[in-house]
Amino acid sequence: MNQEVKKKTYSWLLILLTVIMALRISSYFTLFPNSIGLTRAVKVGIRFFLTGFSFVLLIMMVKKVKDFSFGYENHLSGIFYLGYALLGVLSILWSTDVMFTVLQLMMLMESIFFAIAFYHLLVLGTFLTKGQASLARILAVSISVISICFLVGLYFDPSTFYRDTHGGAVSRLGGFIINPNELGMLAVIGASMTYIRMREGASLLWNILFWIICVSVLLLTQSRSSLGAFFLVTGLFILMSKSTWLKIGSIGIAVIVIPILVQTIIIKDGDVGEVMSMTGRLPFWSDLIKYGFPERPILGYGFMSISDSPFTNKFDSIHAYAASMTHNTFVQVLINLGLVGAFICIVQMFLTFFGIWRSSNVQLKLTAVAMLIPLLINSATEFGIFGEANYGIYFYHLVILLFIVNSHPLKTTIHE
Repeated sequence: MNQEVKKKTYSWLLILLTVIMALRISSYFTLFPNSIGLTRAVKVGIRFFLTGFSFVLLIMMVKKVKDFSFGYENHLSGIFYLGYALLGVLSILWSTDVMFTVLQLMMLMESIFFAIAFYHLLVLGTFLTKGQASLARILAVSISVISICFLVGLYFDPSTFYRDTHGGAVSRLGGFIINPNELGMLAVIGASMTYIRMREGASLLWNILFWIICVSVLLLTQSRSSLGAFFLVTGLFILMSKSTWLKIGSIGIAVIVIPILVQTIIIKDGDVGEVMSMTGRLPFWSDLIKYGFPERPILGYGFMSISDSPFTNKFDSIHAYAASMTHNTFVQVLINLGLVGAFICIVQMFLTFFGIWRSSNVQLKLTAVAMLIPLLINSATEFGIFGEANYGIYFYHLVILLFIVNSHPLKTTIHE
């Protein structure tokens, strides 16, 4: 079978992978805000179905394709992440909220298994479609489709898709379906992937359309952190461009647009103090580290637990608010798994960054960087890559696997 026939034969796999990605991301949404039980059942049902389906499909495809084998490298990054998960499992022994710890661990493990199955399918799909099934393409299309759903939903049912804040003065896309900051991060990753696709030589028209859709969603979320991530990623790709006119034009547009965004999104309702305190997060983190951390500095309160409150498991900040999560994934690790957990996570991230740096695959490196910038910025203000169950964790799993499972050049075993 020649490569052209093989590419046409397995084009369905590209579509299927895109659908799986879109469904996986959607499984983190609160699709039924008025029914907690139904929402949880749908979330769990979709995730476990996708994990099982992906493994079954992977096994079937591996048996069918005889001229392909996987290759692995950068093992330490994955090993240290599994070490982080293992410490979480052990923390059941000292957790201040055992049931919540077990629940979060189950969701983390399921995410790891799904990411492993999905990425192996993606590597195989890239081989079978001769490079068409790239992660950037799948993310760009799936996130754009999800973004369209939010824009259409906003038009027909604004009360569900908008979340009013600041006494109703500010409306943010996401509603109670998803945290607007999380949706903003998703939109940034979608827009970032269009940059990758255009560098890959993909359709300029389609990717500009996808970019407009994702940026529209980003602006409607009014997420300050995501907006910052968008400018960083966009600036990076503009600097990499060989077009002088693009660089000059971008500076001119930035001079016009940034002051408008500062007034409408960054300083919401004219409240500068809110920006300076990061919406109350700074005093909350200060109290956590000053009063919460010293109580359990070595091993923490248990996986995803940040307080020893016997009733709510919330940390009641003296100078801010009460919350069950820190709104900063790095502080979250420090509090829930102590210095030991923080050390493991720091080393794991270093190994991941090192794997990206030493990779010879430029497109893969750019994909990882374009994903990591919004992920890390989001991690500084929300659930993040080491926080409670969210698709940011799943995306981080993919970034890790990008440089563990060989995808380009693929190591194949050809049987003559």
